[in-house]
Amino acid sequence: MNVNIIDRLNSVENQRTALKERFGLEYNPFPRSGIAIISEADKIAERLIPVDEETLNVIVNFISDALYAHRDNPDTEDKYMSMVVRGEYGSGKTQTLMFIRYLLKNLKNETVKPYVVYIDNPGQKLAELVGAIVSQIGVENFRKYLWGIFMEYLDKKPEVKQSLVSRPRAIQNSLFGDDEPIPSLSASIQNYKELVDIITTGKNANEKKQLLQTLKDHMVKSYAEVAESPVVATYLYDVVSETIGISKSWDMLTSGSVKEMDKREVYILRAIVNIVRKQLGYTDFFILIDEFEEITAERLKKTDIDNYLRNLRLLIDREKNWCSVFAMTGKAMEIIESYSPPLASRIKGSVVDLKPLDINGFKQVVMNYLSTSRIGGAEDSIEPFDESGLDEMMQVKNPQLKGSPRFLLKLCYQLLQRATAELAEGGKIDREFVKNHIDEFLK
Repeated sequence: MNVNIIDRLNSVENQRTALKERFGLEYNPFPRSGIAIISEADKIAERLIPVDEETLNVIVNFISDALYAHRDNPDTEDKYMSMVVRGEYGSGKTQTLMFIRYLLKNLKNETVKPYVVYIDNPGQKLAELVGAIVSQIGVENFRKYLWGIFMEYLDKKPEVKQSLVSRPRAIQNSLFGDDEPIPSLSASIQNYKELVDIITTGKNANEKKQLLQTLKDHMVKSYAEVAESPVVATYLYDVVSETIGISKSWDMLTSGSVKEMDKREVYILRAIVNIVRKQLGYTDFFILIDEFEEITAERLKKTDIDNYLRNLRLLIDREKNWCSVFAMTGKAMEIIESYSPPLASRIKGSVVDLKPLDINGFKQVVMNYLSTSRIGGAEDSIEPFDESGLDEMMQVKNPQLKGSPRFLLKLCYQLLQRATAELAEGGKIDREFVKNHIDEFLK
């Protein structure tokens, strides 16, 4: 008995080969948990287009307005637009955000180049949300962008640059050439440590201390021009200067645990947007925020919810150089409307209401997923499923699961796995097959 079970488990290794040979599929394309895969490739995301035409139209109109409507407006800093993706648990909110992200990432032409950040949880205070945005950029990229800002600052202030790198002629000659003016630093010095090594060479301890303090003062000043806050600028300096080991300042900034950052989120976001636009050449900044219902969960105190929502409203009012998409349940939206009607009006610029799938929508979803794995053949096929099997999967006992994309995709994964092992050549995942395997869910 035990040997047979082991042999059966070992045979699972052959399922991928069976998927190819019998069904013409590279792999089982359905998410095993029914939840969208956040890191899925663009070639998959583009196939998983919303099946509801109204949903698709709202998304396209929002992106069009967000990217193009302000182009002729002289107040180009007022770019804020927002959309809410509303639906119950398992209704496909995350997959909808993934499709929006795919569209924005691939809309790069001469006039628009949007930068997109996806946050899978808003955290329990606004500083955590903003920290998650910084985290998406990555510490090395962030340092590089910040360093670029300081290099530009120095290149525009030759007297500061000269005072920092002044040195005996012999040392200067070895770095920049005999009797040559100091060139653009952005082309010759790549990071903080390299600059420190250059400016402190041949200096005694007291001179080094003075030079490092001067360097810090100018770096903070350069970042204050971007962030418009000396406190935030100081933390940006710390992120750049902590180049050995783990940056505590980075960890504190991305975790939202810097007490001094509370109520200064607007300055951090402003710095992020400015850095991404000026250093990378992006024209627009989008933040996609999933699971926003978490801030209305019972584990948070009412005062915490109120503070979060109030600070978010202030952030939107004071920094309009970005766009947002919030995904949440209908109940969460009701709570936000009761706590802060002004915030609700700001984030509900347009609304996508996700509805349960009907049989036609379910058929299209199955077709779309299978097309991401299909090896040749018709991309508009639902094989090895047939319509009777799909119809049977819709006949669930629990009314809350009827038409739920998450539930149905999870069933599709399980049934395709079973079919690989059990279906005869030419067999289909039909009504009888579905009944035999998921009868406990059915009416």
